[in-house]
Amino acid sequence: MRVAVAFMMLVVSTLAGGQAARSQEFAPSQDLVVDATRAIATYFSFLDSGNAERAYEMMDDAAKASIPVMAFTEQSEKFHAQAGALLDRRLLKFTWLKNPTDAPLPGIYAAVDIASRFEKIDRHCGYIVLYQRPSGGAFHVMHAESNFIDNATAKKIETTRSKFDLDKAWTELSRNCPNFPSTANP
Repeated sequence: MRVAVAFMMLVVSTLAGGQAARSQEFAPSQDLVVDATRAIATYFSFLDSGNAERAYEMMDDAAKASIPVMAFTEQSEKFHAQAGALLDRRLLKFTWLKNPTDAPLPGIYAAVDIASRFEKIDRHCGYIVLYQRPSGGAFHVMHAESNFIDNATAKKIETTRSKFDLDKAWTELSRNCPNFPSTANP
């Protein structure tokens, strides 16, 4: 828990202190950054500990409408069986928007690019979109995307084809991850 708090404070001081971490369209307060960072930590903590139902509760109604709780839980269990224990998760960049014209609802959105490593997955990236209603309150998960190549598949590609083909496959897949350094290989 102490490591999570220290990590969260590092993220908050980095995001609240530098212009590069903010969208030009909306500069969040330090409180918003803290709230969003806590929401992300809580959401992933639920998923990482096998409590997908609690993570599902954090989703916005529109997100819940796109997947039933049982399917969400099954997907989470399948991923964690395939991935193994979390080794590292980095929040790469926050992009903040307020009342974007193309959004389904008015409010504050935080799109957060993520890179992770698991016991059985060295190549993992994605993003999570948080949403806060115009009236304020808790952030809800509006969308989450995960892209990965598990280590067994990576080894198979490398041995049956080549390291070049593995790197090419990961470069293609990681293009779905905004702000992920696709040239970085594990």
